[in-house]
Parts: sequence; structure tokens; C-alpha cells
Amino acid sequence: MNIPPAIAGLLIVTLVSTIGAWFLSAGKTVEKPVRAMLFVAYFWMLAFAQLLLFGLVYFIKQHI
Repeated sequence: MNIPPAIAGLLIVTLVSTIGAWFLSAGKTVEKPVRAMLFVAYFWMLAFAQLLLFGLVYFIKQHI
């Protein structure tokens, strides 16, 4: 079964963002709803940071 590279990349970004957000929000000593909101915020922050990084790498590779 061949997975297209774009789908594989998005799955990897999702996995890394989920693990990173879980580690970042697990150490906080706050109430459960606040921890859930922190998880979502960290998840999206990490996801967008990775997509920005991969986009910059792609852009640089195209112009070198």
C-alpha cells in the first residue's frame, strides 16, 4: 500500500504535534479544562511551526 507523500507528511506533523502538545500540557498543575485548552493551543502552535519550517525548507530548496 503506497501512501502519497503529502498524506504521510501530514500524518507525521499531526503525530509530532500531538506528542509535543501532550508533553507540554501534561506538566501543568491546572484544572482539567484549562489543560485541555493548553493542549489544543500547543497542538496548533507546533503544527503551524512545523508547516512553516517545511515550507521554508521547500522554498529554499527550490531557489538554490
